[in-house]
Amino acid sequence: MAKSKNHTNHNQNRKAHKNGIKKPKVHKFMSRKGLDPSFFRNKKYALKGLLKKRREQKLKKTETQNETKTETKSS
Repeated sequence: MAKSKNHTNHNQNRKAHKNGIKKPKVHKFMSRKGLDPSFFRNKKYALKGLLKKRREQKLKKTETQNETKTETKSS
């Protein structure tokens, strides 16, 4: 009695490439479904506060630089 065939990969590659092998979709933002909404609200306000503080520091830094430039020009 002949041995039975155990495995073949014939035609599988052609079938896979028929519609193209696609990469998994990469999402820009994670889904928030099922997560605590109050956490995200707080995160939003915290981020706004941090950005405001950073903007104020940057403004203060530029003001001090402008003052030092005017002092050196006048002397």
